[in-house]
Amino acid sequence: MRLFGLYFTRTTRHSPDAARSSTFTTVKTKTRLLSRAYFTYVVVILVVNWLNVVRMCTVFEKTDKFGFVLLIKMALMSGSVLCAVLHTACFVASHSGNLNRVFRRARLSRFDHIRYRRLAVIHTTICWVRIVTEEMVQLVPLMLDEKHWDMSMAPFGIHVAVSDQHVTLVRLLSSLFFLPAYAALTFPYSVNYIDH
Repeated sequence: MRLFGLYFTRTTRHSPDAARSSTFTTVKTKTRLLSRAYFTYVVVILVVNWLNVVRMCTVFEKTDKFGFVLLIKMALMSGSVLCAVLHTACFVASHSGNLNRVFRRARLSRFDHIRYRRLAVIHTTICWVRIVTEEMVQLVPLMLDEKHWDMSMAPFGIHVAVSDQHVTLVRLLSSLFFLPAYAALTFPYSVNYIDH
């Protein structure tokens, strides 16, 4: 979850103590700088997820008629909104400290530690397999010039003409936009299942 900006912890600020050594202060400063850098990364990933929603809004055209293609476009749009909302919920829970508090509050016996570790490994594996599969399902038809999948490149190919030289790059970049969305859709549900 940290890789996709879905979970982070904030460093608490303490008043400086004159009795502390300079080494301790240097370590605290480096930790605070890393925490700020990671927070910036999390915000950038969150913005990318919301930009994906804006990008999916451009998939609709005036000539759309009710049918299979319009339903696929509506599903793409609602799925991207759901992913962005889930990512925002994880951001708020992490920023407020509630998510970290839930993780820290768990009191487990030694037997439960082993069971939950095994369950976490299984869920992590399943989540990564699902994310890679979703990305391949998105990328392969896009690279094979399936016309119905061009809508996932929006606004390119729909409202903005793309030359044949740049279409492969646009297809790769548009499929990478879905990676944080798939993570935001997958990991929070897994954590919720394990936690309960």
